[in-house]
Amino acid sequence: MVRGGPASSVSTRLPVQRDAGEEGAGSEAGPGPATPEGIEAGTYEILRKRLLEHGAELRRRVERLNAERKRVFGSIEFALVSTERITTKYNCSPRDMVLLGGDRFLFGYNVRMGLKREVKLEDVFAVYEFADRKFVPRDLDPICDPEFGRDFAELYKYYRETVFSDFRRMDDFLYMAFQVGRDIDDLKCFKWAVTEEGIRYLGNRFDHEYHFPPPHEFEWKRVIRDFHRYGTHPHISIEDRVFVETVGGDLTVKVEDNTETGEGIYSEPVLDPDQTLDDAEIYYAILGHLILMKIRPFQEKEFRYLVFNEKLQEVQRIDQIGESCVLLPDGRGIIFHNRYYLQTGEHKVFEDELSGMVYSRRIEARNGEDFLCVFYNRASGVYVLLSYNRVEQRLETPIVCNGFTLFDTGEMVLFKGENEPRKHHLLQVWRTPYVGPNVVLEEKTDSYLYKISNPAVVGCLADCHDVLNLIEKEDTYANL
Repeated sequence: MVRGGPASSVSTRLPVQRDAGEEGAGSEAGPGPATPEGIEAGTYEILRKRLLEHGAELRRRVERLNAERKRVFGSIEFALVSTERITTKYNCSPRDMVLLGGDRFLFGYNVRMGLKREVKLEDVFAVYEFADRKFVPRDLDPICDPEFGRDFAELYKYYRETVFSDFRRMDDFLYMAFQVGRDIDDLKCFKWAVTEEGIRYLGNRFDHEYHFPPPHEFEWKRVIRDFHRYGTHPHISIEDRVFVETVGGDLTVKVEDNTETGEGIYSEPVLDPDQTLDDAEIYYAILGHLILMKIRPFQEKEFRYLVFNEKLQEVQRIDQIGESCVLLPDGRGIIFHNRYYLQTGEHKVFEDELSGMVYSRRIEARNGEDFLCVFYNRASGVYVLLSYNRVEQRLETPIVCNGFTLFDTGEMVLFKGENEPRKHHLLQVWRTPYVGPNVVLEEKTDSYLYKISNPAVVGCLADCHDVLNLIEKEDTYANL
């Protein structure tokens, strides 16, 4: 059963020293009805007005500080710069791309071989140089290692269903993955060492090293019998902060440790109405004010994923958590391939039809301000790129592509999937703040902010935005 959240228990009346202008406002309002906080209406309005005025002044100062920060350290906006075209030797389906070093990148694709019996390197790979925002084809010298050539030829000879899957960079190593069967885990991988001079082939016995990060950047805890609370309407206590049960025909989330009632703030039906408290499989993770719950009711195949916001006393079902869930910087919330949810309760969903997205990697900009989260679909080869700004606490519109690479200049080149194999392929060039460590940034070293450092100022601005978000919250935000 579901009911509204509990009223706040705060009942203290706060004495306020009014000035002349405020005295009139208070006398006009009179005692009036008490607000949900237990403060008289006139007093509450005065406090609220003062808070909003201070918030407006704080926002003005934050904007001035941020403008000065950008002047001192520079600022690079995420934006599409141009679209260029490259031409491959054959009609092909592009699959992925990776930086080789300097201005060169390796382009990987699949060609329908037809009656051709031998597959050569140029049937799968092409090298291009990115110069003046143009793409110039180059020879395959960076990967023309004799041992790699033999291993490559044998792979296509003995595994007739071989297709190139993707490039994966892990630390100072590059893996070329090839799918040799129907299952996406039927892989053969070639390993290369990445050095300042280029890449060096290491061999083909490294399939076990190819992997992705854990899908969740936190640990799930499983509830045990000690968490059970028995009574007319039994439930499970999650560290005395939220209560959940799947008995009586529905999954219910409560905010009160009261087993005399089955009412809660959230409810949804379960398949088996006769299950007991022990039957459900329940895990949880506590991330600040957010409590994530992973629940599989009795005799059901799929887990359900819920997010309980302790401040707002609300629950949302977000099943994307099952695929992957990444923490935002400073513990400010969680992010998925098509949405985010902040500690403040702010959330946004980007509608798409993608599924099966796994967490691939994160890239943090040198400015301490921007954070790029990469999700990947191993079957289709689709990437989703999500760029989050710590200062504005804003997520850019997701970029969906089939391959991308970042150059030291911060320029990102990517391509999107095509319905049919073709020779001519469109590549987009984006300007991003994700510049490499060897790039010298133009900074005003004579400024006091320079001594503090850009990341430190960014952290300060992010904290100020947290305060502004709290000021703008409605009265229902608990413990404001």
